[in-house]
Amino acid sequence: MPQSPSEQIRQRFRHIQDVKFASARPEPALTARAHEPDIVVETWMNSRLHIYLLAKAPKPRQLKSILKQNTSGGIGTLFLVEAALLPGDGYCGRLRDWQDDLRVMSLGAIYAYSQGESGLRLIQVNLDETTQRGEFIVWHSGDFPCDAVSVRRREYQTNIRGRWFVGDIASPQFKRRISEARARQRFHYRSQGRQPSGNEPINAAYLALEIEVGAGQAAVKEAFRKLAREYHPDVSAHDKQEAERRFNEVKSAYERIKTHRHWR
Repeated sequence: MPQSPSEQIRQRFRHIQDVKFASARPEPALTARAHEPDIVVETWMNSRLHIYLLAKAPKPRQLKSILKQNTSGGIGTLFLVEAALLPGDGYCGRLRDWQDDLRVMSLGAIYAYSQGESGLRLIQVNLDETTQRGEFIVWHSGDFPCDAVSVRRREYQTNIRGRWFVGDIASPQFKRRISEARARQRFHYRSQGRQPSGNEPINAAYLALEIEVGAGQAAVKEAFRKLAREYHPDVSAHDKQEAERRFNEVKSAYERIKTHRHWR
């Protein structure tokens, strides 16, 4: 009997080095009990993450309700969306409200899953703003390597306004590859006559700090201090070369945002 998507994804999480355990409900989210996670993940650092498989389009208030419930218990939230619900690779146009909310939560991307003949695939669906207000160009990063789990508290100013614990499953190495891919995409946009947003450089600074674009001064400062502590070469548990690169990236991003927003 074929395994359910939740079971296949759980198996992937079990092989992540920093995951202590990953348990799944017997049935996927098709049961429509929105506040029950499909997968519960706990790391060796005692962070807990609830993962929800969205097999149908959610309502924005449903997303916020789940975030509120989990954050009150110190639990991170991660949504994995059935890929068929999202715009296809190369799409250019507007997003639905719930898609935009998930984009903001994951700093410019949405994590998705797809079940095919070759098995289940995890996909990162990237959404880049164009110069047309409210318009996005969509590109898929292919099979996503599920090799990291982190939970952080972030502040949002959109429909899901608030400070919530959210989960991430992208490693620093994968994020770096995506950053390089975005640079290649910019060339592609120009060749197609569709320019990315002129705010892209400053938007990239917010992404480097792992916060929502346009976040307030307190949120920016908090993110900078947290990441600076994590990646300072003298104390970081990360590879020294990677820590130095990331520390400099975080410091530069913080300074760019301060200059752009005229903060002292």
